[in-house]
Amino acid sequence: MSELNAVQKFFMGLEEGDLEKALESVHEDAVFSAPGPDTVPIYGNFYGKDGVRDFIRILGELFDTEAYEIYDIVEKDDYIFAIGLMKHRVKKTDRMFECEWSLVCKVKDGQIISYKMFEDTAALEKAYLNN
Repeated sequence: MSELNAVQKFFMGLEEGDLEKALESVHEDAVFSAPGPDTVPIYGNFYGKDGVRDFIRILGELFDTEAYEIYDIVEKDDYIFAIGLMKHRVKKTDRMFECEWSLVCKVKDGQIISYKMFEDTAALEKAYLNN
């Protein structure tokens, strides 16, 4: 079996409920980015390991995750690409948010320095807002 890459180690730590283990795969200068409307608190940029802690905390405050599946992970040079499916129940509205996602990460010194998540932002906004 080949060695796990930084993204796999990060997700494994989260799956095990061990944030500090996940953060071992995150570079001190990391930027985690989830582009989307400012009406949903998870969207924006999160800087460094403290920012990633905030990102994960906000995820836990917003959602009950019912499924998170990784279809595939591909490595090319200093980049790691992943695609998958997520199903979250939005705590505020009890609505389901489900979509396929893609992730682009850049790795430096074996750690994630750039993490960009792409998802159906309109669907999440609709599930999150009370209208």
